Amino acid sequence: MPHRRSHERPTRAADLPASFWWLWFAVLVTWTGRFVVPFMTLFLTRDAGLSTSEAGMIVSGYGGGVVLSALAGGVLSDVVGRRRTLIGSLLLSAGTMLVIPSFPQPAAIAVLLFVFGLVNGAAQPAVAALITDLVPQAHRRAAFAYNFWAVNLGYAIGPLLAGFIADRAFSYLFYAQAGVLLVSASIVLARVTDSHVPTGRRGRRDADAPPAPPGGLRQVLRDRVFITFVLAMLVYSVVYVQSTSSLPVAMVEDGFSSAEYGFLLTLNGVLLCALQIPSARLVARWRREAVLAGALLFTALGVGLQAFANSWIFYATAVSIWTVGEMGAHPSAQSIAADMSTRQARGRYLGTYALAFSMATMIGPLVGGTVIQRWGSGWLWGGCSVACVLLAGFLTLTARTRERRLAAGIPGGVSGTAGGATGAGEPPGAPAPQEPATDDGPPTEPPLSRPRTGEPEPLSDPAPRRDRVDRQGR
Repeated sequence: MPHRRSHERPTRAADLPASFWWLWFAVLVTWTGRFVVPFMTLFLTRDAGLSTSEAGMIVSGYGGGVVLSALAGGVLSDVVGRRRTLIGSLLLSAGTMLVIPSFPQPAAIAVLLFVFGLVNGAAQPAVAALITDLVPQAHRRAAFAYNFWAVNLGYAIGPLLAGFIADRAFSYLFYAQAGVLLVSASIVLARVTDSHVPTGRRGRRDADAPPAPPGGLRQVLRDRVFITFVLAMLVYSVVYVQSTSSLPVAMVEDGFSSAEYGFLLTLNGVLLCALQIPSARLVARWRREAVLAGALLFTALGVGLQAFANSWIFYATAVSIWTVGEMGAHPSAQSIAADMSTRQARGRYLGTYALAFSMATMIGPLVGGTVIQRWGSGWLWGGCSVACVLLAGFLTLTARTRERRLAAGIPGGVSGTAGGATGAGEPPGAPAPQEPATDDGPPTEPPLSRPRTGEPEPLSDPAPRRDRVDRQGR
C-alpha cells in the first residue's frame, strides 16, 4: 500500500488536555505495581510443584475473568460512565489482591485469579474510552502512544522489583500490588474528568432530546469490518502474551533465574520508554496500517530467534527485536479501533477490542504451556513467528477496507470536521460533541436537543475532505 507522508504538525504534549495526563499518570502507577500475574506461573511451578500445563490452566483463570469483564467494562463505561467504571475496577482489584495470600491452595488461587481478572479487566475499555473522549481525533494516535509508553515505563520498574521480591517472599507481591491500585484509584477520583453522559442519565438530563442512535452490542457484533480487525488482533495477542506466560518457563528450563527473566522484562520496558515517543513521531509519516504490518514482521523475527537462544544476551537480542514490533503495533491498532467506534457505543466497541487481549490472556497460557510440555519451546516460538508473518499479510490485504470505512464515516468514520472536532463514529450530520479546548477544566458536551452550529473548529483546515481523511488515517 502507499506510504504517503503526513503534512500534519506532530502532536505535542501541550496539545493533550490536563485530564488526559492525570489519567496517564494513574496508568503509570497501576502498571508499575503489576507484580503478580507475570510471576504467577513461576510461583505455581517452582513453589507449588505443579506442572507447566497445570500452572497454565490456573493462570488462564485470570484470563477467563478478563474475557468476561472486557465486554462488561465496555457496557458499564457507556451506561454508568467511564470514570466510575475505572475507579470501581481499581478498588475491587485491590481488595482481591489482599485476599489471595490467605488461600494458598491451587484450586483457591485459580478461583481468586478468576475473580481478579473479572474486576481488573473492566479498567482497559474504560481507559481507552476516556482517552478517545478526551483527546481530539487528530491527536489520538499520539495519545495512545503516550498511554502505551506509561504502561511500559511501569514495566521498566515493576518487574525488576517483583523479581527480587518473588525470590524472597511471593506473598509480599500481593500486598504491594493492592497498595499501588489504591493509589491509582485516588488519582482518578481526584483529577480525572469524564465528558461522557451515561446512557442511564441522558434521558433525565434532557427529556426532549431526540432518541439516541442504536449503540448496543448487537451493533458492534454486526460490524464485520471491526470484528474482522478484532479477530486479527486476537491472533497477535496470543503471541504477545507468551512473553509473560511461556518465556519465563522456557528460560527457567534453560537454567536462568526469575531475576534474569525480570531483567529481560525491564530491558523491554526501558527500550519502550526510550524509543516509544521518538518512534511514534517517526512512524507518523506513514499510514497506521503500514506501520502495523511492519510491526508484526519485527515481532515474527524476534519471537522466532528465541527458539535458538542459549544465553541471556541472545534472549536480550530477541526481546529487543520484538520490542520494536510491540511499540509500533499497539498504538496503531488501538487508534484504528478507537476511530472505528461510535460515540454512543464507544465503550462497547473498545470493550470488544479489549476482548481480543483478554481472550489471549486465557488462550495464550494454555497454548504455550501445552506446546512447551509436548514439543518444547522451540516449536512454540517457531509457530508464533509464522503466525505473525501470515497476520501481517492478511492485515495488508484488508487495510483498504478499513480505510474506506473510516473515510465514509459509517460508523466510526470522519463526519466532516477535521482534526477530530467531532466524535469519531458519528454519522454525517450528527451533532458534534465539544472536545476539550483548554487544560483547565473538564470537557463538555453540547445540549442533545439541538446541533451545534457556527462554532470554531480549532483543529480544522481548509483542505478538501479527502485530504483530511488521508492525513487522519496515518
